[in-house]
Amino acid sequence: MFFLGDLPPTQYDLRFVVFGIPVRVHPFFWLAAVLTGMPDLTDTNYRLGYLVAWVAAFFLAILIHELGHALLMRSYGYWPWITLHGLGGMASYAPGQARTPALWGRVAIAFAGPGAGFLAAALVVLGFLAAGKPVEVQLAYYVIPHIMPSPVGSVYLTLFIYYFLHISVFWGFINLLPVQPLDGGQIARELFAHYNPGDGVRLSLMLSFAVAGLMAAVALIQWRSTFAAILFGYLAYQSYAMLAIHGGRGPRW
Repeated sequence: MFFLGDLPPTQYDLRFVVFGIPVRVHPFFWLAAVLTGMPDLTDTNYRLGYLVAWVAAFFLAILIHELGHALLMRSYGYWPWITLHGLGGMASYAPGQARTPALWGRVAIAFAGPGAGFLAAALVVLGFLAAGKPVEVQLAYYVIPHIMPSPVGSVYLTLFIYYFLHISVFWGFINLLPVQPLDGGQIARELFAHYNPGDGVRLSLMLSFAVAGLMAAVALIQWRSTFAAILFGYLAYQSYAMLAIHGGRGPRW
């Protein structure tokens, strides 16, 4: 996920290493996690444990997502690191002994983030099935799997697993939309630029602008989510602004 540029370090950053990859968690990440989990406060049965379960799932799901990018980067010889901030994070890299990946290598690196989330969710589901615990799978909006695990342990553990599956799968699919700078937008940009070197970047931005605008409307009307509508509206604006750089003011259909 790429919602913000890399933020400068602070004395409050959390730092650790996973599989030899340095990870830095900016304080804004925790703030965003809490704010996105706050709608549960409208529930009269709200418990602080619900928010803790959400923040923990948010952190783990996004960390796994960025590790997917970073581990594949390292397989190409890059020296990656991860920064978690805002509503997501970014996997960055230094050249190292890197060999520049071909088109499908670059596409694979972009897909590796959502792919890691899908794999993690699949392993959780397989674990439930192996333990004899039923898992209900529904299709959200006719396309995206919505996974409902059976209760296990405490209500907070069950909520943590549910939130983790939701973020890994539902938002994994959303992140593959051809909207820049989401992973799907990066994939679309690579493909358009490769097959249409002269105008591919502009065309990918046009697609990004259109899809982000459509998603803003869907979020507001269908999902009734003001937050998601503002987010996609902002991404649509970003694409529109970039179009001003790549071939005139706004889209040329």
